[in-house]
Amino acid sequence: MTNRFRWTNASVIAFAAGCDPVEMMEQKARELVLQAMDEGWAGPPFDPLALAKRRNMRAEARGDIPDARTIPTPDGELVLQYNPTRPRGRLRFSIAHEIAHSLFPDCADEIRHRDGGPTSSKDNWQLEVLCNIGAAELLMPLGSFSQLTGLELSMQSVNELRKKFDVSVEACLIRLTKLATTPCAAFCASRHEDGQYRIDYVIPAPGWKPPVAVGHAVPEGSTVTEANAIGFTAIGHERWAPNAPLMRVECMGLAPYPGGLAPRVVGLFVVDDEAKLETPHVVEIQGDVLAPRGEGPKIIAHVIPDLNVPWGGAGFASSLRRKHPAVWEQFKADAPRKSQVLQLGQVYTGHIAEQVSVVHMVAQHGIGQSQTQRLRYAALADCLVKVRDLAKESGASVHMPRVGTGHGGANWDIVKELIQEVLVDRGVATTVYMLPR
Repeated sequence: MTNRFRWTNASVIAFAAGCDPVEMMEQKARELVLQAMDEGWAGPPFDPLALAKRRNMRAEARGDIPDARTIPTPDGELVLQYNPTRPRGRLRFSIAHEIAHSLFPDCADEIRHRDGGPTSSKDNWQLEVLCNIGAAELLMPLGSFSQLTGLELSMQSVNELRKKFDVSVEACLIRLTKLATTPCAAFCASRHEDGQYRIDYVIPAPGWKPPVAVGHAVPEGSTVTEANAIGFTAIGHERWAPNAPLMRVECMGLAPYPGGLAPRVVGLFVVDDEAKLETPHVVEIQGDVLAPRGEGPKIIAHVIPDLNVPWGGAGFASSLRRKHPAVWEQFKADAPRKSQVLQLGQVYTGHIAEQVSVVHMVAQHGIGQSQTQRLRYAALADCLVKVRDLAKESGASVHMPRVGTGHGGANWDIVKELIQEVLVDRGVATTVYMLPR
């Protein structure tokens, strides 16, 4: 189906800078999460007020506002006001929603409402859609809920899990969909000015292209129109296009957009009669990454510290240095000679053989054992983007050890999902090697 929807909100257009606004929001929210994790922000549950503090947003509890709002001050400060009497899950989502507002460059231009306050334009719902997506990413960030991978999807399971993890329905829907292994998608629909329900966003499981896109009109008589009050649920089996698969549609009515009257409807599209998605994934094997497997060009990627010192100890870098001294000499020649500090997020390249190159990713702060995590997720994400570009340019596959999990002290689930999103989901085959015990 052709997506004919056009984003019109001025804030959204400026924020997206020519890219897809949904993808841009997910990217910005992920960057914020990774930076916060580097500084010790942890969960679940992930505390959105602590995240607001890291954003230098002053938080104020007020019982006289419906949910939450962001108030700009004359000196450019952002004040996040929230109603502490609201149910905890809704309160956490409202706070995260306001933090997502702060990602927009023009956030300080006017008061941003999570409640039913006035809106600046008829298309302000587009801004709210993106902030809801951002809030979901902040409350249930990548790598933190890997135990939910492949869970059977239904609104019942969503409701059970959102209570368990103290998150909103919307946040749970989006995270479960991103971890799904069957054809499905999370969606949000609302009634527009013409009285027609339309799709406001659709986020599919990795590897599935749904027959529905933003702006798609909900068919007359659809289950979606039956969830027409807050808390109402509906289930049906529907085919939304002539050649589209039969989809199980499960949905629930939620609070309307600020200034709106009709509830939003969020839910799931699930294709029950199809096999699991055969999507590429990070391959984990036992073996030696210095003898990468497979045909064609290969890139060996590994993490090095931000100190310009010899790679010692028992880690992978020192093994690489001993086995391939020419690679170490090349790195010394390329690294800043007068500085002992390397820039986090930078990469250096070398060559082992005709079709095997190596990329040194500067993504660890300091060396040796530490009580705090040395790997920097945000720097690793920047490095992986550069590795992806190099791999696509040469048609290479990527091979790496379990980066960041030794003295780096990182959470492998977070690192693995980061590798999946940045490399594998973008078409770069990636293999992770573990030496046999």
